[in-house]
Amino acid sequence: MDLEEFLSENGIPPSPNQHEHSPHQPGLQQATSASPSVMDLSSRASTSVHPGMVSQNCMQSPVRPGQILPTNRNTPSPIDPETIQVPVGYEPDPADLALSSIPGQEMFDPRKRKFSEEELKPQPMIKKARKVFIPDDLKDDKYWARRRKNNMAAKRSRDARRLKENQIAIRASFLEKENSALRQEVADLRKELGKCKNVLAKYEARHGPL
Repeated sequence: MDLEEFLSENGIPPSPNQHEHSPHQPGLQQATSASPSVMDLSSRASTSVHPGMVSQNCMQSPVRPGQILPTNRNTPSPIDPETIQVPVGYEPDPADLALSSIPGQEMFDPRKRKFSEEELKPQPMIKKARKVFIPDDLKDDKYWARRRKNNMAAKRSRDARRLKENQIAIRASFLEKENSALRQEVADLRKELGKCKNVLAKYEARHGPL
């Protein structure tokens, strides 16, 4: 009798490795080989997916309207417009800055100083009161004290108005420079956006829409 026939008749596997591991439990050997473990299934599932398939599909699938985005996306935080610094080549005259600054206080900075709508409202023309002639015999000490007080108040008012006008003028000059720089930046960004749109249109014409 041949050896292989003898082994098959007695239910002994012909492989020496299998015979060495389980010579007395052939049925158990077949049962365990037919039902893989959980670890085997997980390893097979993980190795059956192509490594570049997920990332490629994510890159090629745009966000559809109404689609729920994953919560773990690295979304950039919003930017406060007040913190954006626009490079502007503006250097005001030091003499103008001196005329726009309060003596003994910090120098006026047109980049930081902002005026409210109430401050920028046009001021009405105030018509001066008609002068009343007062004879010299009525110009007593009370008259001269009141006269000095009125003159000081009028001078403070003129100085404050002139200071505010100087500050608004320098601020407006700076905003003109900043507006010009922003318009140039917008033009550059629109040019770059046009190039990106052309590249995208060529790609979709060849490969279809994304």
